[in-house]
Amino acid sequence: MTSVSLTQLSILRQIKQGFGALGIGIFYLGFLAGCGERISEHGHVINQAEMDTIKIGQTNRADIIGMLGRPSFEGAFDSRKIYYASQIMEQPVAGINKTKSRVIYAFSFDANKNLQEIDLIDEKSGLNVAHIDSKTPTPGDTFGVVEQIFSNLKRRQATE
Repeated sequence: MTSVSLTQLSILRQIKQGFGALGIGIFYLGFLAGCGERISEHGHVINQAEMDTIKIGQTNRADIIGMLGRPSFEGAFDSRKIYYASQIMEQPVAGINKTKSRVIYAFSFDANKNLQEIDLIDEKSGLNVAHIDSKTPTPGDTFGVVEQIFSNLKRRQATE
């Protein structure tokens, strides 16, 4: 049997401690790296090369859909508009998503489906939608016991 000297044992202990410290350091670096903000992109970003190929009066609806793909949404009530939206969102650590940039291209067509106009709507010119946390009042949720009884009696008489 070979004997292990005390110096060799102390070297092995130091190596184990070094690996333990390295492992803890890597864990903390990974933890801190995960604490950064997240940036996500949504929609279709239209670049300048694509915009240069689109000509008002010459390009039709099928050409635009062929170049850019399916639109994000279409106008309602036969408005002859299609929209391509793109948005970059930022989510801070333990925070609420914020819009860094939003661009909507609105393509308007005539009755022959030829391009008439291109509108650009960004986050500054678009509408701001405010979120309200309060409860929306509905009929019946403010009735007292007596009003509920009489309301049920009225309903029963109407069905008979």
